[in-house]
Amino acid sequence: MYMVVNELVGKRLLVIRSRRDQDEFLNMSKAAGIDVKHVPIIDIKPISNDTRARQKIQSLNEFDYAIFVSVHAGKIALELLDESWPKPPEALNFFSIGRQTATLIKPYTSSVRYPESNADTEGLLELPEFQNPKNKNVIIFRGGHGRETLRDELISRGARVEYCDLYQRVVNQQQVEKAWEQLNNIDYLVAHSGELIRAMGPVAKITQFISDNKFSVIVPSQRVAEIAHQLGYSSIIVSDNALPESMYEALQKGI
Repeated sequence: MYMVVNELVGKRLLVIRSRRDQDEFLNMSKAAGIDVKHVPIIDIKPISNDTRARQKIQSLNEFDYAIFVSVHAGKIALELLDESWPKPPEALNFFSIGRQTATLIKPYTSSVRYPESNADTEGLLELPEFQNPKNKNVIIFRGGHGRETLRDELISRGARVEYCDLYQRVVNQQQVEKAWEQLNNIDYLVAHSGELIRAMGPVAKITQFISDNKFSVIVPSQRVAEIAHQLGYSSIIVSDNALPESMYEALQKGI
C-alpha cells in the first residue's frame, strides 16, 4: 500500500485580493496544508452617495439583462435590490462573470447564468444570449473604472448598456508594504487580476524585499500574465481561469 504524498504541504502562499465572506480558493489551499498568508492590498469602499445607483435600480424593470461582475458588486447590489425590488422583475435575466457571484445572487433570483469554463469577461461574451443582443437593454453592476471590454463589445453587438457603479477599489499602500515584506518568505504569489499585480509594483521597485528568494506568480489568464511579465516577474504560472479549482490546479502545476 502506497501513501499519497501531498507535495503542497508546507508550501508558502501569499494571496493579495480583497477579503470575501467565503473564499473557496483560500479554503482549498489551507485544507491542503499550505501556509497561507492573506494580505488584501485593495480596499473595497461602497460609494457613499448612491443616489444614481438607487435611481437605476428603481428602473430595473426597463432592462433585459443584469450583469454582476464581482462578489462585491453582487453583495452591495442585493442590499439595494431588496429595498426597491423584493422580487425581481419577471422579464429580467441575470448573469455573473463568476460562479461565486452567481451563488451569492441565486437566493434572490431562481436563475443566474455564468460562464462555467471561462470565468472572465470573454467567457461571459460567449454565452448564447450575448451573441446577438441587438436592442437589448443591459445594466452592469460593478466597481467604478474597470476594463471597458464588456460594455464596448456589447455595444458593438447592438446592445444598449448602462453601468451601475456601486463601489471603488482603492489601493491600500500600507497593506501593499505588508505584502512586500512577505515576498522573501513565500513560494507563490497569487494575483487574481491585473489590477492586483500592478498594485504590487514592478520587480525593480521591490527587489530589496525579495533578496534571493525565487517565487512564482499565479495568475488567472494570459492577459494578466502579460501584465506580470511587463512588470518584470519571470516565473509565471497561468491558470485556465479564475475559478477556485482552476487556480488551485495551477498551484499544483508549479510544484
